Amino acid sequence: MESNLIISESNCTFCKKTIEPTDAIFCNHCGHPEKGTDQQRAQFFAKRAVQKNKNIDAVDKIKSARNTLFVLSGLIAIFGFVGYSSNNSVLDLSINLLLSVIYLALAFWSEKNAMMALLLSLLLYITTIAIFTILEPTTLMKGLIWKIVIISYLGKGMYSASAVKKQE
Repeated sequence: MESNLIISESNCTFCKKTIEPTDAIFCNHCGHPEKGTDQQRAQFFAKRAVQKNKNIDAVDKIKSARNTLFVLSGLIAIFGFVGYSSNNSVLDLSINLLLSVIYLALAFWSEKNAMMALLLSLLLYITTIAIFTILEPTTLMKGLIWKIVIISYLGKGMYSASAVKKQE
């Protein structure tokens, strides 16, 4: 004998996904208190608003780090041409243009994968500083404030990208 089973589905009013089990108080997908109290609903929406503000701040820091990469790329290219005009070193120009293109590519890539692009750009920047310091120790102190600013922008962007990635 066949029995007809009646399956009643309940969808979350917030994320519209099916809540299982149907008598659950909270949505098992987004955590919305579907059958919760008014206070629980208010807490849910307050937490979502705070999280949204954190995400907006993180996205702004990532954009700032991306812009830093664009500026860094342009400055390195300009310094390469200035250096070439003063000492006619094709090697210096080639190295600066290569670094400029790499930073430009990392800036564009940071749209897709901010964490990895910013990490690689930070490592490249610190490595470049270290290599130039080994070759000419006085370069460490030249532009020290700019170096600190660039490292801090890239670091903040990387930290924010990490925070956004954890929330996904």
